[in-house]
Amino acid sequence: MSSTYSINSSQIISLALGRLGVLEIGDTPDTNTYNNALMSLNLLIKQMSVDGLKLWKITELIIPTTSGQTSYVLGGSTSTLMYDSLNPTVAITDKPLKIIQGFYRNIQVTPNIDTPVLIVSKQEYNMLGSKFSTGTANTLFYDPRENNGILYVYLTPDLNSQTNIQLHVVAQMPLNDITLGTGTSTDTPDFPIEWQNTLVWGLADELAMQYGVPVNSRQEIAARALVYREKLSDWDVEASSTFFMPDFRSTNPNSYGR
Repeated sequence: MSSTYSINSSQIISLALGRLGVLEIGDTPDTNTYNNALMSLNLLIKQMSVDGLKLWKITELIIPTTSGQTSYVLGGSTSTLMYDSLNPTVAITDKPLKIIQGFYRNIQVTPNIDTPVLIVSKQEYNMLGSKFSTGTANTLFYDPRENNGILYVYLTPDLNSQTNIQLHVVAQMPLNDITLGTGTSTDTPDFPIEWQNTLVWGLADELAMQYGVPVNSRQEIAARALVYREKLSDWDVEASSTFFMPDFRSTNPNSYGR
């Protein structure tokens, strides 16, 4: 027995087309039909990147800092070097969607010591004092752009930070694309196995109008797609408790930058 059953993107497309009555069981879609469905599947995956937390895409990144450099481009062809903390020899060039948490690690001492840094909004970052005061960063602001993001650190790292301090951020990374094939693809979507039925019904919902599926059938397909997606989005959350407390910084402006 096994718990690792999985299907690839071609099988997801065939199942979705079958749900629409476009493809008979055992048939294979022609190249144009397949490529059209694959484009829709990739667009659906892009949309799902911003729906929920996607815990399996939460990655701890190491971002080497440079003395005197206040901002760092993350993602794209001009990306600052950054590494997955679990595989620190391979550079990552994907743009982080969100920065959730940050801390710096003092590697000068044994064992290393981690100290949290504050994640702030753009408004809060703008209220900070001199952006070019040097020291060890205690505050971060992440500005996501179209093709990359810009991470601003405060204080601006000094030579000691560059040499002895590692900046770590916990980020939500984008879902991987499915490679365009020539009528078939053995790529497995960048989702846990339990999400694959949701992809099948979500793709069927995306394609239903294009293939002229009757309204009542479209409504049933859309309802199934929504139910499966909501169940997984509700399940895909942190298992630990969340605590809230007042933020007194807004009532004490002198606390900024200290």
